[in-house]
Amino acid sequence: MKYASSAVFVFLLAGLAFAAPLPTLIIVNNTSMECARFLPGDECMDCSLPDGWEILDASASCPDDYAVVNVRSNCIGFEIQRCCTEKHSGASGDCRNMVRNDLTKECAFVTSATNYTAPTGWIKMPGNVSSREWVCPLDYAWTTFTASTSAISQYGHVNVAYVLDDSDFKVGSGKEIDGWTWLTQPGQSATWTFYDMPTDRNLYIYIAPLVTSPFGNGGGSGYSTNVTITYENSTGSTDTTVSLENTHPEFKMPYDTMGWGYQTFSYLTIPADEVPLDGRLNITLTKLSNGEHVAVNKECCSIEYISE
Repeated sequence: MKYASSAVFVFLLAGLAFAAPLPTLIIVNNTSMECARFLPGDECMDCSLPDGWEILDASASCPDDYAVVNVRSNCIGFEIQRCCTEKHSGASGDCRNMVRNDLTKECAFVTSATNYTAPTGWIKMPGNVSSREWVCPLDYAWTTFTASTSAISQYGHVNVAYVLDDSDFKVGSGKEIDGWTWLTQPGQSATWTFYDMPTDRNLYIYIAPLVTSPFGNGGGSGYSTNVTITYENSTGSTDTTVSLENTHPEFKMPYDTMGWGYQTFSYLTIPADEVPLDGRLNITLTKLSNGEHVAVNKECCSIEYISE
């Protein structure tokens, strides 16, 4: 058996010292008359033979007239949580599609991190970091990443965000009429959840519910009223009483206007230093003990902000 004076290639597995590898095999290249030892992988990596090489039977040995060399295998890491967690056993997994949130101490996989725009608080593998270094810290939890987002329309430098998914609008008990849910009892509420809001500027909650008085003939006409708006901030939550101003005060009367003139509006400023660091905002409207009834839907609350 001949030994080559210099190695052709070196086969390395990252983290091999901690691996639980498969048994090494003897492979041969009958064209070049060479032999090599081949590691087919371990619990976090699968390796395939180089072109022109084949595996010998377990009982076979390298022919005496073949040179023994080192070869480089084609290895692919597994995209699984354990193989992308700090200090795991085994070789390096395929962690290129892992994203990490250092605020919530969570890790997750996405479909394609290269073409992925990470939500606020989540980061993907930086360009100056190798895939071997990009792992989830031991004290982080793995989660299934859901790409919840908000619908954002732009009007020049003004951005208006709306709730996109029905699941991000939650309303308690109330009577639904024509897509609006009427809050008629004190304490009834509705909550809108917004995602990916900027954290470096003021945000403005704009609300436009319907309001009427139940004491007229039929449904009465439009009225103004007060409600409580609660939003989560960077340190807790803020409760503010706001006035919903009727947009048609000329039609305030005890007679039923069949919904015309019920529209109201109000807005509330969230200072930049109160915006949650993960860009997620929960906005809750709660009916007070006043007599007017308030109707809400998914579209009647929005977040507005100015572009940089």
